[in-house]
Amino acid sequence: MSYLILGSGALGSALARELMARGESFLLAGRTYPKGIEMGAFFPLQEVDAISFDALFTLYDTDPLPTVVINTIGVLHDVSFMPERRVEEVHPKWLCDSLLANAWPTLALAARFSRLMGNDHPLWLCAISDLAGSIAANQEGGRYSYRMSKAALDMGVKTLALEWAQRFPQAGVVAVAPGLMDSPMNTPFLSELSAEQLQDPAEVAVKLLNLINVLSLTQSGQLLDLNGQPLPW
Repeated sequence: MSYLILGSGALGSALARELMARGESFLLAGRTYPKGIEMGAFFPLQEVDAISFDALFTLYDTDPLPTVVINTIGVLHDVSFMPERRVEEVHPKWLCDSLLANAWPTLALAARFSRLMGNDHPLWLCAISDLAGSIAANQEGGRYSYRMSKAALDMGVKTLALEWAQRFPQAGVVAVAPGLMDSPMNTPFLSELSAEQLQDPAEVAVKLLNLINVLSLTQSGQLLDLNGQPLPW
């Protein structure tokens, strides 16, 4: 298999290192170059927009399309906005920014591959989601923009799976909720979390790649945990 990984944060970098260790062919596209990754396997991608994607996908003018695409891009907070605890804190700009960061990249990838794939091309598109986006599992509230944008991602995955089943019968898409990781995204909340709750991204990368290797097209459109078990929407 060959891989395209979008996002060079904690999980994206861990996936790239694990793929290197396995001797797999991959391309990591992200904002920052992680140490230890071969330069030829990294593509600088500052934004998920038409110009940046045009540059990235020119690589596939000559190279074969990947068979696994993993989108790790996502946002919980930034320097201006933290997760909302009350509805009065919800800001329209941050809600829109969260949707763009958490839901749009997966659809942007899907649109590009839909233009390039033949109807018999085998492809798995995996989007990193979060149980926080599950309506049924939401028992704590808060984090409006993050929860709503992850729920939108999950709906996009489900809708895309239905479309691809008709257009590209050998292609599938899943959302995977890996759980909490020891990453910069969770740094501001370390005082609220126990050490047992935080997983090493390297361990998550191993489990995620192993999961993708055994996925069945009957699972396309589902929200899964790292063991391949379906999670509630």
